[in-house]
Amino acid sequence: MSVFRTTKIPCPACGGEAAFDLVHSVNADRRADLREAILAATFQQQPCSGCGVEFRVEPEFTYLNLGRNQWIAAWPRSSLPDWRQYEGEARESFETAFGGEAPPGAQEMGKGLIPRITFGWAALREKIFVREAELDDVTVELAKTALIRSSPTPPVMTAELRLLAIEGEELVFGWIDSNDEKGLELNRVNRALLTEIEADAAAWEALRTQMSGALFVDINRLLLAEAPEPAAARPKASPKKGASKAKAAPVRKKKRK
Repeated sequence: MSVFRTTKIPCPACGGEAAFDLVHSVNADRRADLREAILAATFQQQPCSGCGVEFRVEPEFTYLNLGRNQWIAAWPRSSLPDWRQYEGEARESFETAFGGEAPPGAQEMGKGLIPRITFGWAALREKIFVREAELDDVTVELAKTALIRSSPTPPVMTAELRLLAIEGEELVFGWIDSNDEKGLELNRVNRALLTEIEADAAAWEALRTQMSGALFVDINRLLLAEAPEPAAARPKASPKKGASKAKAAPVRKKKRK
């Protein structure tokens, strides 16, 4: 089932407290509407009851879709620098829930599940979209590498590259501002690029090896590869009820008629 908990969140505009029904876990098999809300970029977004400004609380929950073989531990984008820690903790959580440490019934349910972790709404939406399109997410990340290499000035320090849509034979990638998730620049490429990457296995072997078998399958894994290891004293990173304080995403103005 999908589990929610009511939490009071400070409004980033006026500072007043707004009651949010924050999700602890999403079961997309039973609640397809929640999956659609994530894809529409409206999930966990609502107006402040005091000032009317809309804001969105960053993701911090597990997402399960047995029908599409997906298990995702979703985290705020601000946690990205500590991806190694979160990946390790998520692996332990998955093993306990559906892997070798789970009860036999849960292990049977977990057969075929592909575990992943994401940071921020744009990354979570992309993983769900890529799976729906029946694309290999590792190959998609390698395609992003090709786009970054071919771009004279990729904004990798201020934005993240995401697959936003598929229009006919075109893959529509967009640079997403890390603060408000708005598209800054679109890159359209023929989807044959994915076939070319998979066919040229030798050229992409090193980068594919870095992501194959990982839970954090994202171009940021490569960009942050040289980042320092997280401090051992940091808290556990597995989504739990009340585990940490939810944070509001950048303010969005409420549309008034």
